[in-house]
Amino acid sequence: MDVQSLFEDGKYEEVIQYLKKTGEPSPNLAFSYQKTKQWEEAMNIWNLLITKSPYSADYYNERGVCKFNLRFKHAIQDFDKAIELQPKNAYFYSCRAYIKDKTGDTEGSVEDYTKALELDPDDAIILNNLGLAEQKLGYTARARDRFKDSDDLMGIKTLDSSSDHTENGIGSTPTLQNRPEKSSLWYEFKKMLSKEGFKGFLRDLKK
Repeated sequence: MDVQSLFEDGKYEEVIQYLKKTGEPSPNLAFSYQKTKQWEEAMNIWNLLITKSPYSADYYNERGVCKFNLRFKHAIQDFDKAIELQPKNAYFYSCRAYIKDKTGDTEGSVEDYTKALELDPDDAIILNNLGLAEQKLGYTARARDRFKDSDDLMGIKTLDSSSDHTENGIGSTPTLQNRPEKSSLWYEFKKMLSKEGFKGFLRDLKK
């Protein structure tokens, strides 16, 4: 049985049933549990995988995702560990930034998104989420610039990304209130912390 094909086809329950019979923990089993929102089962698999591979940053990051969804207060520690192991991984900083924002540390979130952007300056989602965090802190002009850059990278045409609608153009600079609502892509991303889940979402988007 081609487990990877089953996973890519979204047949997560079949993946779970097959891999459970092997008795061996695997990332595909953990990801399948996450896809079906069986967070505790997924966390247990990551625990086993971390025991076998204690220096895998990805494993700590994904376990942090599970702990966050299980409302564990110490979930942030796994994201810290992932960054400690791979300090130049922009995705890990983005994940921790998301967690910080959701737990009330918006300033810390901005710091992590800024670091992620430094490591990956062409990531439209990092730009967008940094703008959202900055907007919460009242940095309206800065947030608008982030949204514009994000939209430009994604090829989304909005008032903020149109060069004509600037202080030096034909109209006044639009405010955030006048800005068209973001594509649902951004709201879908906010629901996803797993890198595998995000890749799957992008695959679905291209269909």
